[in-house]
Amino acid sequence: MTMRGNKIRPSMSLDCQIRPGGALANRLASAAEAASLIRNGMTVAVGGYTSAGYPKAVPAELARRQAGGEEMSLNLISGSLVGQIDEMLASLIARRTPMLESPTLRRAANARRMVYVEQQIAKLPRLLWSGAFGRIDWAVIEVLGFTGEGWLVPSSSVGLLPQLVEQAEGLIIEVNQAQPAGLAGLADIYRPGRPPRQPIPLLHPVHRFGEPFVRVDPEKIKAVVLTNQPDQARPNPSLSEPLARALDHLMNFLEMESARHWGGTLPPVQTGVGQLAGGLVAALGQSRFRCLKFFCGILGEEHLELLASGRVAAASSSAIQMTPRVTEIIRTKGHEMSEVLVLRNQEITNDAETAARLGLLSINSGLEADIYGNVNASHIAGSHVVNGLGGGANFAQNSGLSVLVLPSANAEMTISHIVPMVPHVDIGEHDVDILVTDQGLADLRGRDEVERAEEVITRCAHPAYRDMLRDYLKRAMASVGGHHPQLPDEAFAWHRRLKETGAMSL
Repeated sequence: MTMRGNKIRPSMSLDCQIRPGGALANRLASAAEAASLIRNGMTVAVGGYTSAGYPKAVPAELARRQAGGEEMSLNLISGSLVGQIDEMLASLIARRTPMLESPTLRRAANARRMVYVEQQIAKLPRLLWSGAFGRIDWAVIEVLGFTGEGWLVPSSSVGLLPQLVEQAEGLIIEVNQAQPAGLAGLADIYRPGRPPRQPIPLLHPVHRFGEPFVRVDPEKIKAVVLTNQPDQARPNPSLSEPLARALDHLMNFLEMESARHWGGTLPPVQTGVGQLAGGLVAALGQSRFRCLKFFCGILGEEHLELLASGRVAAASSSAIQMTPRVTEIIRTKGHEMSEVLVLRNQEITNDAETAARLGLLSINSGLEADIYGNVNASHIAGSHVVNGLGGGANFAQNSGLSVLVLPSANAEMTISHIVPMVPHVDIGEHDVDILVTDQGLADLRGRDEVERAEEVITRCAHPAYRDMLRDYLKRAMASVGGHHPQLPDEAFAWHRRLKETGAMSL
């Protein structure tokens, strides 16, 4: 290997070959032929991360087989959300982990017609190594192509791809010719290994210390399918008015925090997915901050627009959402952006060690938060899963500054998103430093439980619910006292009233 600055680059060629050569040439197959290797009852892992770089042709063939009357039931594992696959295969998935992104699959999980093993994606590598999900019969993964040596060149995501290649009994490779060639070389694959392990040598978001390909045992590859289907990615939805106001509060806070602690700059920023992530990146683009740095699970269209404009000094992620605009940017500027853009395996992106070392500014959202700062990010009324936990809790726990942003209430004012007690906890109160809503910002650092509650109620709760929350806290302190006063019967009555009357208010 050769060293260039702080970047380790392989000395071998990275020229990406669409068609496999050598012994793999006779393994070219149609999607139907490849899918025929997968049989009822098997465990299948699929590549892709947050609906980027996922296999498309083979899952579609599996769905066609079941639609044609074949009995088919599969256990499905992925690195994160893979919405298109979830929807295609919803009726034949018997077990699913770690997340789900399909209304059909969500209904099946909540009705317990399917076993859903929700899991923090940061813990997936360890669980896979331990055999917690059993034998992986097949891994179906998408790549951009092969190097001259036969290694795999990732397409728009890396995710769990290196580990799946290692642990699956057999591999089905989809080579997607619709993915832009500019993605070649963006990946930096590093396997930290099993504990006890050496420190991950990450010193900067785009510090390269791995390889831009995935090594593979060629004997495991049983079929190679050529495809030409772009990712089905859409731009993030428009920012709602409450979240826009919340981001105004947050940006004002970041200006002051930057001046006090960060020398006028920002630490690397971790953003989640959806409208909050898109709105936050747009707000950063309109701010005075320059040389922005991102260290995320997923980069969206807003991130790539900023990259193309030269406002971003570093962006590291496990995947890129390939909207038509992003595809255009990668096609035209991918090679020149390779110095500031890196795709990593999620063993690095979602690791507690890297989040802590970089001192991330972690900004995430949730369904609701309680007056002490506990966050429910995954289950409506504490019972019905939406998409799953994902990586937010890991980032919140290990970042330099953890921020939680959400609206104070729904548009009809029937639901308060600040409640006495959340019915399901994904992010604990001690991992939330800053809570922000459209009403204001609560800095919870250095405060005890009651001080936190008073701050959240005063600054973050909607006026329509503020007096109810104050009254609840006052009576809880008088009735039970203690360090963390709670009246569980009354607290959960808020959700019961919503179910029975259509509103949380009295």
